[in-house]
Amino acid sequence: MTDAPTHVTIVGAGVQGSMLAYRCAVNGKRVAVFDLDRAALDRAHEKIDRWLAEFLAAGRLSEVRAQQAAAGLTYCDDLADALAGAELVIENVPERIELKQAVWEGIDALAPPGALLTTNSSSLRASEIGERVARKQLTFNVNFMTPTEDDLVEVMWNAQTSEAAKAAALAFLESIGCIPTVTHREIKGFSLNRVWRAMKKECLKLWAEGYIEPGDLDRAFMLEWGTGIGPFGLMDKVGLDVVRDIELSYYRESGDATDLPPQALEDKVAAGELGEKTGRGFYAYPHPAYERPGWLRREDGEGA
Repeated sequence: MTDAPTHVTIVGAGVQGSMLAYRCAVNGKRVAVFDLDRAALDRAHEKIDRWLAEFLAAGRLSEVRAQQAAAGLTYCDDLADALAGAELVIENVPERIELKQAVWEGIDALAPPGALLTTNSSSLRASEIGERVARKQLTFNVNFMTPTEDDLVEVMWNAQTSEAAKAAALAFLESIGCIPTVTHREIKGFSLNRVWRAMKKECLKLWAEGYIEPGDLDRAFMLEWGTGIGPFGLMDKVGLDVVRDIELSYYRESGDATDLPPQALEDKVAAGELGEKTGRGFYAYPHPAYERPGWLRREDGEGA
């Protein structure tokens, strides 16, 4: 049986990076969280401490496990320090190919030679990001959803991913309680995420062109498929700037104007309405309408 990596470095302490650090830590990994922005590291630290307290209070985490997780986390603004002893590096920087390529080059130069290198990108291929790295056989894609809550993760190999790297990657994902869905060769956006992207694109079009309000479409989706959140609520969790960047990456590849994000989405991003992380997106936070008792069945007397 392949041993799972135990020392993980998370590069990028934003929304996904924080959640991934938490998940890895509560599953017994030694985790170094890196970000150049000390304020981002402080915010990540605060969020992770809050999740530990909340999961402990809810009985979803034992006190011993919470203490071990907190002790296994370090927060670094020096990349070399963060990569010391790393067996797996998960990059979580914004969806810009030039930025990711530069970050990967820095990781490749500093990480131990045998460390696996992956990107938590939902739209960019590892083979593109890793064009200038030496460890191509140790690279692959992952796509986590909401790591603090969801067990699903997509993983995608590229033409140079070695069999040993594949085995180690799957062993790691299973060791942190994830259920991996494998896309065997590269395609933009993985498999499940391409289906989600088609849905997201149509939802944005319907809203931007005035056909339906986000709350009404989410309500219909949740009633029909029995989910706890709809497409617009999920986009708020992802971050509307990230959603915009993903759409732009599809457009840059296709050149098809229908792949451009709608202007209404650009306007929300420009206004700083990025979703949950800024307190407003399609919903207001921290208590979005779809979480209100009676909202789903229109029993609360409020609108969408």
